[in-house]
Amino acid sequence: MEFQSICDFSQELDTSLLDRAVLSFFTGSGPERQAAQTALTQFQEYPESWTRVPEILQKSSYPQTKYIGLQILEKVISTRWKSLPDGQRQGMRNFLITVTIEIASDEVTARKEKIYLNKLNLAMVQEASRVSLLRATLETLGKFLSWIPLGYIFETELLQLFVERFLESAEYRNLTLKCAAEIASLPRSDVSMYDAKLKIFFMSVMTTINKLIPPSTDIASAYANASDAGQEMVVALALFLANFFSKHLPIMEGDADREALINAHFYLIKISQVDEREVFKICLEYWLILLVGLYDEVSMIPIGTDLSRLKLRKDIYREVLSNLRLVAVGKMVKPEEVLVVENEEGEVVREYLQETDTIVLYKSMRELMVYLTHLDVVDVETILTQKMAAQIDGSAMDEDTEKRFLVLVIRELLGLVEQKRGKDNKAIIAANIMYIVGQYPRFLKAHWRFLKTVVNKLFEFMHETHEGVQDMACDTYMKITTSCGRQFVVRQSDEKEPFVDEILRMINRITVDLSPQQVHTFYEATGVIIAEALNRAQQERLIISLMELPNGAPLKVLPTPPTHLHYYITRTCSSIGGEAYTSQIARIFTDMLGLYKTISGMISEVIAKEGVLIAKTPQIRQLRALKKDILKLMQTYINSVVQIEVVNENFIPLLLDAVLGDYQRNIAAARDAEVLNLMSDVVRCLGSLITPQVPPILSAVLEPTLEMITQDLTEYPDHRLYFFHLLRMIILNCFPALLSIPPEGFKLVMNSIIWAMKHSAKDLGDTGLHMCFDILEAFSSSSPEVAEVAHAFYSQYFLVIVQEIFYVMTDSEHKSGFSLQATVLSRMFKIVNESGMPVEVLDPTANVTTGTSTSNMTSEFFQHYCVKLLSSAFPHVHSSHIQVLVAGMNNNYNDITQFKVGLKDFLVQMKEFSAES
Repeated sequence: MEFQSICDFSQELDTSLLDRAVLSFFTGSGPERQAAQTALTQFQEYPESWTRVPEILQKSSYPQTKYIGLQILEKVISTRWKSLPDGQRQGMRNFLITVTIEIASDEVTARKEKIYLNKLNLAMVQEASRVSLLRATLETLGKFLSWIPLGYIFETELLQLFVERFLESAEYRNLTLKCAAEIASLPRSDVSMYDAKLKIFFMSVMTTINKLIPPSTDIASAYANASDAGQEMVVALALFLANFFSKHLPIMEGDADREALINAHFYLIKISQVDEREVFKICLEYWLILLVGLYDEVSMIPIGTDLSRLKLRKDIYREVLSNLRLVAVGKMVKPEEVLVVENEEGEVVREYLQETDTIVLYKSMRELMVYLTHLDVVDVETILTQKMAAQIDGSAMDEDTEKRFLVLVIRELLGLVEQKRGKDNKAIIAANIMYIVGQYPRFLKAHWRFLKTVVNKLFEFMHETHEGVQDMACDTYMKITTSCGRQFVVRQSDEKEPFVDEILRMINRITVDLSPQQVHTFYEATGVIIAEALNRAQQERLIISLMELPNGAPLKVLPTPPTHLHYYITRTCSSIGGEAYTSQIARIFTDMLGLYKTISGMISEVIAKEGVLIAKTPQIRQLRALKKDILKLMQTYINSVVQIEVVNENFIPLLLDAVLGDYQRNIAAARDAEVLNLMSDVVRCLGSLITPQVPPILSAVLEPTLEMITQDLTEYPDHRLYFFHLLRMIILNCFPALLSIPPEGFKLVMNSIIWAMKHSAKDLGDTGLHMCFDILEAFSSSSPEVAEVAHAFYSQYFLVIVQEIFYVMTDSEHKSGFSLQATVLSRMFKIVNESGMPVEVLDPTANVTTGTSTSNMTSEFFQHYCVKLLSSAFPHVHSSHIQVLVAGMNNNYNDITQFKVGLKDFLVQMKEFSAES
């Protein structure tokens, strides 16, 4: 019969005939059915029949025909897969994936062809080995667990499968623990209805862990000698335990589960001992959560209550916490204040801390020790006394305990000083003494004699030339003055005068052996003392005494590297506060500006003679550093002063004259970014008082700075950042000044805002968006002055802004700024709908009789413009999607959440359509 022709592989396959044969086999009878069965059997058994499968799947219109094709393919994959050439295997794999994705990507088709789709999936996984497939499945599942419906986790056999089938297997153990950690991290509020199942899951996991890692195991040693897989298991277990207890600890604190709870916590204690910082940080995060909860419970109990009669949570963890204290003391990282260490060669040297991670970890561990001390002072004191460790916060002890403990430690250290010989040993002990006394301000405040003795000891250490000792002495002096400054300015009993007067008389003798940087710190610390003065008269007298040495030095450019006396003044000004410092600034202001101009003239002259490259030589850089010190001093003073009228009247005119003219005249390489930073603070602090000076400021900095930063995106990063910040300060504080500058100047401002908005650096892009929002907000003002020019602004820049906003929003480099972009866009729709803007402002061609334009007409035009703009930019997106987006924005501009949802949906659709095209 005709069905036999389907077995002729010398000709192209007639898929319609194959469909008829299959139809006859399933619905026919008699000879016709017998013939169809014979032909189909021969077709399936032919060795090359699998080559016809792609054509069958693509052209056949009968589902049963496709199933036969997939059966042929399954047979080839299971029996001949490894014997096929690589090209054919890859082609078969790609074809199956393509067909599967094509069906699954359409929800309607996927539901209709569900059985066919399952058959395709079975064919695809035939070639995968069981281990690799299961590992990939577990890995994929781990990514889904945080967001799939909870029913798929807790109302199926998934949790049971994890424990019974995968957790004990070495092949799947680590991936299973990672999945368990994801489940454990689900928020308590979301899974509270499944508490019972979650507890059973946890107990089952820990039962298996007890078999794999017996509780007596030294996990730290095992980790050090383990393979990568073994170490990965420890990390995964730490994540599981930390996540579970951080979110779901209450469900395990019942009496019935106490043993399992403590057992699991001791696993965390042992993992915390592992010599791997990242592992410890996982545990530390949970320990802090636990301790905060325990401390909060204790702190809520009324004072005077007998705690022994109460059933407190901290009693559950008594043994755990004691072991945690031992671990914390043993692993305590070096605090940033301890600068004297022993290097690999056994030499005692100054260490320069660059590890910010170490400092962050120290602060977390210090917080941990504070809570541990609050919960059991006696236990901490016992441990620390035995180990002689000093890294605790004194405020965690009551005053009597603190005094006894501190005296004990200091006595022991002073005894060591007597026993040890050699500068290295004494330097180490000095570092310990200085660190300890800096941690106990309460004790120092209450014991004046001890405080004075300590400070005098610090002054002795400032003459000790051993590396690191002087630095630490200055830093400790700063710490003590910050917390005990008032004690220095008050005349103590049995004293003739306040201690600060004695210090100021000896200042030259104290600082004679210090480096310039150390002297800076000393001046700043002494300024902190003066800020605590009892009255303004005392404060001014002390400032005069403190600044006697800097004021006595001539303000000139030194032939050798300068000691930067202005820097002393700056540090002191920042610690005292600008108001009391006005007399000091007034004393040196004229000479200081004269020095600034002199240095600027010298730099310009040298560059004119020697060329631009001379600006990078050490001599020129030293001169510029002195200029920056002067700018920094004025910035510090202006930021801290209260009487801004005095500043505006007495200092600002001369300051602007000296600074702005120099900036405008200099070549790009010699312009100081600090000028822009200073101007930002001047505008921010003086506000409307500086408005008349804004046009001259912009005239001096606008074009020169734009020439510098628009040539190359990487050049002059500080100028770029400070320039945009200055523009924003002007918009926020002196907006009327922008209305008075020439149109070409305003256009440069707007171009700058748009250019900042399009910058790929997040901080600059965000600043540009903030400026854009701020200026739109400013022009929305109801003041008559603004209303007169608002329509002219909208007419020239409104559509330009919306075009640029859509540009950055659809650019992947700017996706981090989405929230701000949406905020600006919603504000623009609000302006269109609520400001009463006539349609002719945006559309000059609109044929509208004057005075008859309505907000609806303006809104319709703006929506039409947005649809047209997006359609031309993204022709692959269907116009109906764009119309829905724009209509949604117009309806939801007052609901920023819904506004963003619509935009996000569009951006997703845009990428999908782009991929399809």
